[in-house]
Amino acid sequence: MSNSLVRRAVRQLFVPVVAGLVILGHSVSSAAQTIDPPVNVDVNCGQGDSVGSVLATYANGIGLLTIRITGVCAEQITVKRSNVSIEGQGTGAGIQATAPLYGIVVTDGAHNVSVDNLTIVGGTAAAWVSRNAHAEFSNIVARQSLLGMSASDNGTMDVTASVMSNNTYGAYAIRSGVVIVRNSTIENNTVGVIGMKNGTVNLTSIMPDGATVTGVTVRNNGTGGIARSGGLVEISDARIENSGNVGLLVDSSSSVHLFGSLNGVGNTITGNGSAGVLVQKNSSIVITDANNTLTGNLFGILCQNNPSFIVPATGFGNVSGNANGNVVGCTP
Repeated sequence: MSNSLVRRAVRQLFVPVVAGLVILGHSVSSAAQTIDPPVNVDVNCGQGDSVGSVLATYANGIGLLTIRITGVCAEQITVKRSNVSIEGQGTGAGIQATAPLYGIVVTDGAHNVSVDNLTIVGGTAAAWVSRNAHAEFSNIVARQSLLGMSASDNGTMDVTASVMSNNTYGAYAIRSGVVIVRNSTIENNTVGVIGMKNGTVNLTSIMPDGATVTGVTVRNNGTGGIARSGGLVEISDARIENSGNVGLLVDSSSSVHLFGSLNGVGNTITGNGSAGVLVQKNSSIVITDANNTLTGNLFGILCQNNPSFIVPATGFGNVSGNANGNVVGCTP
């Protein structure tokens, strides 16, 4: 065999092997790239930067993406991937939304998402968590929107150390959505909180790690809270005060739970223009301990058309000093 034929045979033998090594190397490189390092991006909305463009750039990443916002962003921020932290820098950081858009949407199963230190103004909702997603919000001011801080469709929203004011609804949960609020103030809304159509609003004093904090104050709203159409409102160590109408309204196959104290303070429902708690037909009120004070309302607890009234044997606390009656129409 000539030398040229030998060289040709050798090339034919080794080219597939080399090609296989190249493909294998590419595969290893791709696998390595799926373990993304953390990425930090500064967004100055005052200079025309966009949070949405950053999320689009890193849409397929799985490492922690931290977006630091300066200025006010006039956009809807939609998070569809996990491991995202959105952090406002300074007191002027925020989002200006215009209905029908939202301030922030977290959806499509995204988790390990946190949003901190922002003022969110306007929009259909300041923030909305939906479709099996979970997000944590802290140090948020949510105002002048329709639905405030909201969750739906198996989405879960955790809210800590925040203020929800001057919205139609301060906190809104529907269709198996869950909004958990702690150490926050909900004030000057048409309705402070509402859980409806299997939605749950939980006003609590316990953090996810089990530490206790200050409960939630719901004050100066038209109605403090509503559970409607199969919804649930659960309160622990909360204050519901100075509502123009009812403190807590429960109707249409819904429930309100005055849950046991977690930080030792208990629930206080006071100074509301109508009943502290109004429970109507086919609904229920469940009281789990005696750490409750209902005083200074028009009625303390008012039951209409034989709703379910479940109280512990030890009693349900101090229900006194309500102008037209303390416990009216309620049969355990």
